[in-house]
Amino acid sequence: MQENNMNYPKFKVCVRCFTFNQSKYITDALNGFTMQQTDFPFVCCIVDDASTDGEQEVIRKYVEENFDFSEGSVFFHKETDYAHITYAQHKTNKNCYFAVLYLKENHYSQKKPKMQYLSEWRDSTEYEALCEGDDYWIHPKKLQMQVDFLDENKEYSMCFHRAEVKVEEGVNTKKDGRVNLYKNLEEREYTAAEILRQWTIPTASVVHRKGIKGIQDKRFIFGDTPFFLSCAEVGKIYCVDKHPMSVYRLLSNSAVSIKRNWKEYVDHFKGIEENYADIHLKKVARKYILNYYVGGFISGRLGKQSFDVLIDIIRNDPKYVFSFLVSLPMRAIGLVTFNLIKK
Repeated sequence: MQENNMNYPKFKVCVRCFTFNQSKYITDALNGFTMQQTDFPFVCCIVDDASTDGEQEVIRKYVEENFDFSEGSVFFHKETDYAHITYAQHKTNKNCYFAVLYLKENHYSQKKPKMQYLSEWRDSTEYEALCEGDDYWIHPKKLQMQVDFLDENKEYSMCFHRAEVKVEEGVNTKKDGRVNLYKNLEEREYTAAEILRQWTIPTASVVHRKGIKGIQDKRFIFGDTPFFLSCAEVGKIYCVDKHPMSVYRLLSNSAVSIKRNWKEYVDHFKGIEENYADIHLKKVARKYILNYYVGGFISGRLGKQSFDVLIDIIRNDPKYVFSFLVSLPMRAIGLVTFNLIKK
């Protein structure tokens, strides 16, 4: 056993995996990491946010069975005030290292950040790859292909690829539009406006240059898309392969499945409109803002919610009043027509 003041390899990529209560799925993610065939060392920083479903035990067992803890090998266990930490090298894939942080308290519920815990391994890397605990990689050359692209194309800040969508039990495929979310991705450059308009990028497909600072805004509902937009501000974004190299798992209880009210979405897109300079991106954000104002009013059925929408738009967004009044009757007619056809 070696202590954690060791000299680490020159990791080229840090794979960031934040996970919570994904005991049923995390093994797929871990297998996707260890299958990667690269000509550079990479470290997978896996942070379990104090899961309550036994996920930490699943990860511990996987690491014990697949990583090298023999005498003379490179590994350590340590405890801090916030986590139990294990670092080790894979038994056969010698370019693959895991740094696993088993957090003692759930940070998400306390709105506490976790990124600072990764600095020991992440700070010296060139690139960062993303994959949450319920998604997983299916191509052994995924990392190598994306790193090669970024090495050869310095003007690009980020690249991604297509993903398969795996539908889990409890998801209504007739109502959930995410089923066909990534099927039409093409091998080409994508703009920030496209990314926002179409929710283009599977998070588990992303590799980006390290050092890009995402904008922090409490109004953001989701953090991944705003970060991708930050990448687009400092460089170009490219879809490197039209073939799937990861799987997006469609769950009925995922963060994107949570029902939110019109106001949360309006504020989310206001945050995007105000924080980013791209005029085409701002135009897309404004369309979303108007759509959620109109949708909130109609779904309120002229009750308190409809009144709240009117008050909010008059007080806080008077520039939308005219567009709101023009869009309202057309949207209402469309909704009535749709319901008549449905019957």
